[in-house]
Amino acid sequence: MGEKNDAILRYLEDNARFADLMNGAVFGGIQAIDPGQLEDASEHYTEKEGKGRSIHYRGRTRDIIRRVRNGGSILRLVALEAQETVDYGMPLRCMNYDAQEYSRQARALQKKNEKAEDYRNASERLGRIRSTDRLIPVYTVCLYHGTDPWDGPLYLSDMMRFDKEDAFRKLFCDYPMILIRADESMDYGAFRTSLRELLAVLPFRKDRKEMRKLIREQEAYRKLDRDTLEAIAVMTDNRKLLEKAEDYRNEKGEYNMYEEMGSFFMDGVEEGREEGREEGREEGIRAMILDNLENGSSREQIQKKLERYFGMSEKGASEYLKHFLQEAECLSVI
Repeated sequence: MGEKNDAILRYLEDNARFADLMNGAVFGGIQAIDPGQLEDASEHYTEKEGKGRSIHYRGRTRDIIRRVRNGGSILRLVALEAQETVDYGMPLRCMNYDAQEYSRQARALQKKNEKAEDYRNASERLGRIRSTDRLIPVYTVCLYHGTDPWDGPLYLSDMMRFDKEDAFRKLFCDYPMILIRADESMDYGAFRTSLRELLAVLPFRKDRKEMRKLIREQEAYRKLDRDTLEAIAVMTDNRKLLEKAEDYRNEKGEYNMYEEMGSFFMDGVEEGREEGREEGREEGIRAMILDNLENGSSREQIQKKLERYFGMSEKGASEYLKHFLQEAECLSVI
């Protein structure tokens, strides 16, 4: 499991965010899951393979699984599998996880019934399952957070080889996969937690210009909680966002991500230095100055950022600022 998988799973272990993901992305904003009804249901499943002396066991563990409980009754189980890369066997994998959960529940019922010896007839005794016994439904959701488009199967039938004229085709029991694609835009208004800000930046990981535009235009990025800021930093490969994070933390404990955007520009500068392209540095400086002008920053504020993010002296920063302001014909603006 990769670092990004670990980061987003840790972020979604919070019940409010987990419920928000399901309510926003699966149910279109309908509050189908109450975070107050969630409790951890982590399970380790063991599969037995082979026979005789070649029998061996393989363990499987869900990424996240939650019970939805109403009072003393468990209504359902909701599981999440996070994927950074496309898995062309994902529908089968989800079906197998669900089957393992149902088998686990059935074994628990059989064990309980054996102990109680409460069978009404031979049929119940034969399978050790009573006619009134019921399993708890489980729903597995796949969260795809890679940068390439998902081109994998969505149904078990997508993985099958069917003949063109196959009389058995209509008998096939399909198994659909519930897929959330974080690589493409969705209705972010359907979310109620800061998960919205994390998901909104993910489609722009290959387009920093659009990412900066989004962050500049959305007020929520000026008051992020620490968990969301850290998740964005890891998911967008911008750990520099965290280096000076405390400098942009207000008295409420909120972080102004826009003020930290210099870290984004530094990536371009470092690439330019490594490849011997001084124009990379020039473009980074120009973009930072113009973005801050649009945001209403003063000349003094911009100069301080040039000194901080580009390692300039006070005099050097002043000269660069003057040069680019003249170039943009906006010296009189500030």
